[in-house]
Amino acid sequence: MVSDAASAAPRAPFLVRSTSPVQCVLAFLVGAGLQHALGLPLPAETVRPALQLVGTVLANTSLVLALCSFALFVRRRTTIIPAHTPARLILAGPFRLTRNPIYVSQVMAYVGLALMLDLPWALVLLPLPVLALQYAIIPFEEARLQARFGAEYTAYMRAVRRWL
Repeated sequence: MVSDAASAAPRAPFLVRSTSPVQCVLAFLVGAGLQHALGLPLPAETVRPALQLVGTVLANTSLVLALCSFALFVRRRTTIIPAHTPARLILAGPFRLTRNPIYVSQVMAYVGLALMLDLPWALVLLPLPVLALQYAIIPFEEARLQARFGAEYTAYMRAVRRWL
């Protein structure tokens, strides 16, 4: 059963409905396209293998973090879609360290893939999806969670950081 406050929550704004993975992919592709179109310089050949290794570790770590987070949503039988009303509050696993482990994993994947694929100039556009997350998507989700779970969510917000 959903409370009246949660069901009366405002319709998701465009940035929320468009989903953060799409925003990350678009920013990444535009950054990669600009790098290739403008022939922007790459890091020195001597450091590129190290950057690719770091990128590989980040991308793989982000995949594990995302899969663990998704598994908790499935196990708790609640939605992962930001514009939908959640059935349960998830406080276990990576949600003990950050209120947004999936968004943390997206940012890690973005950085990791940029380094792995020799697309460092894609990193210049990373602030765009991060700003959308910080100022549109996450506040919308937090308002919905606050309306749905009240004091329990307030206590969780006080105990766990938004990012890391």
